[in-house]
Amino acid sequence: MRSKTLVLTLLIVALLVTGCAAAAPAAAVVEEPAAQVVETVPAAEQVSAPVVVLAEDIPTDYDDAANIRSQLAYGILKLDGTANAVTADQAAALLPLWQAVLLFSSDTTTASAELTAVQDQIAQTLTPEQFQAILTMRITNTELNTYYGELGIVVSTPEPGMVPGSKKNMSEEDRQATRAAAQASGVETGRGQASRTALIDKVIEYLQSR
Repeated sequence: MRSKTLVLTLLIVALLVTGCAAAAPAAAVVEEPAAQVVETVPAAEQVSAPVVVLAEDIPTDYDDAANIRSQLAYGILKLDGTANAVTADQAAALLPLWQAVLLFSSDTTTASAELTAVQDQIAQTLTPEQFQAILTMRITNTELNTYYGELGIVVSTPEPGMVPGSKKNMSEEDRQATRAAAQASGVETGRGQASRTALIDKVIEYLQSR
């Protein structure tokens, strides 16, 4: 009988001990801080410094190449209707620049560096795609003369073998006859300045419409 009581007592004690153990809070586990993972950006995804384009990057070393200013102006006009046409925001930024070009072109006291700086700003306002598209146009003076003809401007070209300025001794009678013939045909004659101004005017008009 005593043995049963002893066994029963031991069982009760064992159950109590087990219950206390179950009720005891679990020991706090201290976690080591996770090692900081440094992600390495692939070289292909690294942001490189933007490439700064200059107006002088436009080639003029091919046959009958138009000057840089004319290539920029006519190139912008030719981009119209394509995926690379200037946007409204670009037009707003380009408009005062081309107005400055018009002013500088008409001012004989303008330093070439001033005009070059404005042309560079124009080139940098274009997207790389737009700038590249103008480069690949390879605009020529012949192409521009055709465009001037559409505007009603005839750009006089020297006859073969004639030295530029050799007509300065033309009589006033012959000069008047030349002007009268031009007026009768409804076109404007002149050398570079009239055509360049007309081209810039057209760019400004186009940008205003955008």
